[in-house]
Amino acid sequence: MSDDLSPEFKQTGPAKRRIGRGAIVEISRNYGTLPTLAVLLVAFMGVSSVVGFMLSREDQMKLWDYRTATREVRVFQVALIDAETGIRGYVLTQKAEYLQPYVSGLSRIETLSPRLLPKLEAYSTVLPGMHEEASPVARRLGDLRKAWEQAQDKVADGEPAEAQLGLQAMHSKALMDEMRAVISGYLAKRDVGIEAAERRISLEQDALLLINPAGALIAILALIYAFRISTQEARGREEATSVSVRARQHIEELFGMTDTLQSASDGEDANEVLRATALRLLPGFSGALYVFNNSRDRLDLSTNWGARAPDEYPDHIAPASCWALKRGKFQVNSDGEGALRCGHSKPHHVGLEIPMMARGQIYGLLEISHAGDDAEQQLRDVQQLATALADAMSLALSSIALRAQLRNQALRDPLTGLYNRRFLEEMLERLGRDAERRQSPLSAIMIDLDHFKRLNDQHGHAAGDAVLRDVGSTIMSMLRATDVACRYGGEEIAILMPDCPLDMAVGRAEQLRVRIAEVAQARERVTVTASFGVAATPDTSLRAVDLIPTADAALYTAKQQGRDRVVAAPLRTAATPLGLTVGRLDLVRTPPTLPDGKSQSA
Repeated sequence: MSDDLSPEFKQTGPAKRRIGRGAIVEISRNYGTLPTLAVLLVAFMGVSSVVGFMLSREDQMKLWDYRTATREVRVFQVALIDAETGIRGYVLTQKAEYLQPYVSGLSRIETLSPRLLPKLEAYSTVLPGMHEEASPVARRLGDLRKAWEQAQDKVADGEPAEAQLGLQAMHSKALMDEMRAVISGYLAKRDVGIEAAERRISLEQDALLLINPAGALIAILALIYAFRISTQEARGREEATSVSVRARQHIEELFGMTDTLQSASDGEDANEVLRATALRLLPGFSGALYVFNNSRDRLDLSTNWGARAPDEYPDHIAPASCWALKRGKFQVNSDGEGALRCGHSKPHHVGLEIPMMARGQIYGLLEISHAGDDAEQQLRDVQQLATALADAMSLALSSIALRAQLRNQALRDPLTGLYNRRFLEEMLERLGRDAERRQSPLSAIMIDLDHFKRLNDQHGHAAGDAVLRDVGSTIMSMLRATDVACRYGGEEIAILMPDCPLDMAVGRAEQLRVRIAEVAQARERVTVTASFGVAATPDTSLRAVDLIPTADAALYTAKQQGRDRVVAAPLRTAATPLGLTVGRLDLVRTPPTLPDGKSQSA
């Protein structure tokens, strides 16, 4: 089975192993002949990288310090502006919301001052007008805060005009301009330092890039060449392992499907197993199963799965329209121009069709489809796996058909095709329980062919058998799918009709009587009529077990009244006992003698 599932798995044998050993020898030879220069250049590249790192480390640390200090000074500058803007807005509008940026700015100033004021003071020593002062930045910052606090107090006391005059008197705007000038100058100086550090680092990196590329290029090419060979070998082993694993999984899935199908009691069970297995084995594919009907003149859709909509599959397929069935081998319905396609296939639909054969007989058709642009290639890749799936399902359908045939032979009368008496007993009990549970009516019709013994005596038993076959076919053609017709014995036939009241059963019996007479008249020199007895629960019988005796009694009445008629059993009343045998059916009885002295079976 593994050869069918994964043909590529056969390529992982001795041929691929020889390829793997040759690749290993080739890799060893290339490693042994690698130029010494490549090794030296790799070492030189490592030394150059270490030297370059050591040279640029100090500049990088300086650059980090510059950037950190610059970022904090910018935050400090924004805090000053927020504090000034907030206090001025508060003085002008007397609105408390302007104090929020003022308070936030002061908080950031207090946090950053210990770290930044020494740096700003050091820078201010070289500025005109400040180099002779002691702590000029701290003094100006203190004056600003004092002016802001006095203005805040004045506004709080309801004197906003005095607050404005106070700010002007303490030269807060001039102080703020000087602080901005100091900070801007300091940031400009820092930017120059950052640019110088970045240039030095760039020069060092450019020097390394000029020294290392030749050696790095040679080393990389040599390593790529060697590793490519090694990668090819590893990929080959990985692919072989993957193919082997997939093949083993496919085999296990198919064995599991075959084992489960042995427990399938009917086609629906087998369909469920097929759907589950196909979805695992063929992910991304859609499929459908078609099975021959009883007359084998068409294939009916049994089940489908996958992303393809159920209405895209035809309900029936004529065998003559399918090339897979006519050829007895798989058929790919391609979408290309001039491609051979089955007549039942829809235009532009690409599908794989596999006839399902077992024990020399075709049981159905498995169709697999794919919706991708490369659908045909995808289907050809899974053709052998789909064939194995079809083979497993074919054996299951064959076994189910065989079991159904054996069961049918055990339950049906071989002459008429009707069910036998044993099946009547089972169905009467089952239908009786169901009718009692659902409080629904259940009717029984007893049929006896009139003067059937005389027909055998005059025309022979072959003619009598032919009449019985015709009567059986007529009855089956006129009953519902839920009705059960059985050959009760000799020329007697019993019919059970669930969910059928007495009047409906009497009407159907009358139709059967007329139709049986017409069938019998179709045969030359043979005239056959039938008598009918009808009973129903709860109209004429209290329990289902009483139906057959009650309908049989009505049949006797029809015989006594002249035959070729339908007689319903009398309706049951609470005051009138049935007078019928209850409990187990008495299936062995002797027909009573009619007034003319003849047995009723005549």
